[in-house]
Order: sequence, then C-alpha cells, then structure tokens
Amino acid sequence: MSRGRVVLAVLVLGVLGFALSALTWGSTEVPTVLAERTVTVSGGDASPVTTAASLAVLATGLALALGGRWVTRVCAGALVVLGGALGAAAIGFLRDPRPRLETAAAQVSGVRETLGTPEVTAWPYLTIALGALVAAAAVLVVRIPTVQAGRRFERTAGQDAAGDPERDERVRAMDDWDALGRGEDPTARDHG
Repeated sequence: MSRGRVVLAVLVLGVLGFALSALTWGSTEVPTVLAERTVTVSGGDASPVTTAASLAVLATGLALALGGRWVTRVCAGALVVLGGALGAAAIGFLRDPRPRLETAAAQVSGVRETLGTPEVTAWPYLTIALGALVAAAAVLVVRIPTVQAGRRFERTAGQDAAGDPERDERVRAMDDWDALGRGEDPTARDHG
C-alpha cells in the first residue's frame, strides 16, 4: 500500500475518533426541583482521553506524510499506544458510567444524584473497535515502502548515459570552457 493511502487511512481514523467523542455515550434521569430531567454525556465528557487521542492520531497521520523511515517507525509505535488509549477510555466508561453521569447531574441540579440505571449507547463499543483499528493501522505503517536517503536521484548501472553523443558534446563543451578559464587553448588539444 502506498504512503498516501496509509496517511489517508490514519487521518480518517482520527476524524472518526473525533466524531465518536462528540456523540452521546450515556444518559440517565436526574431529579430537579420541578421534575425529572434527562442528562447525557458525550464521549469527550465521559473520557477526555478520546478527544486527545483522536487529535494525536491526526498528528501522527501528518507526521507520516512528511517523515522518513525513522519517523514512520515512531508513528507505528504511537498508533499502537493511541489505539490502546482509545480502547481503554471506552472500556473504563463502560465498566462504570455512573461517576461521569453524576458529574453531569451535578452541573444540572447541583446534586450528584441520578435515578435508575444509566443507559449506555453503542458509541463506546464502536470506540473500542476504532481503537483496535488504530492499533492495527500500525502494521500498514510499518509496511510503507521507503526510499533510502541519498539514493533517490542517483543513476543505476543500467541508466548510465555513457555513449550518448549529445551528452558527450555537452561534456566536451564544459571541458573547453574550463580550459579557457585556465588560460589554455582548447583547440590545441584537438589538433595535437
């Protein structure tokens, strides 16, 4: 797979992470003075790590676009860590969503109290899957073909231009100019 496609895939994963962190991960009922009210928590509120990790995935994609061989290796390792962070953040919320929802309830009613069992959406589960995809993208990053520094514009043996009459004429003209610069007569060499 080409570098451009891998970079695009990593950037798309970062954007998906942002999208999932903006969606509602959980909700619950909160008692207020007048009536019960539904409080929701987005992925970014439930676990700020999701937003930070998604931003880091985007930065990794940009680094891949610009970096060389060693940057590519570092980016592969970063993707594994970031994928793990996304998955761990979602798992942490799924294990016990109540503290995050109680914090949201305190902002609405002033009391950290909720009614009933919190409802959890499918988005944290998809975030776990996204974390696995981000970590798996490291395999694609490692397989990006690289060009060795200093070899990009060198000619190979099969591309040698020896025997090209046009090239020989240019080389001879440059040699003549060099001879003139040294105070020599280039025509004396041709007749001597």
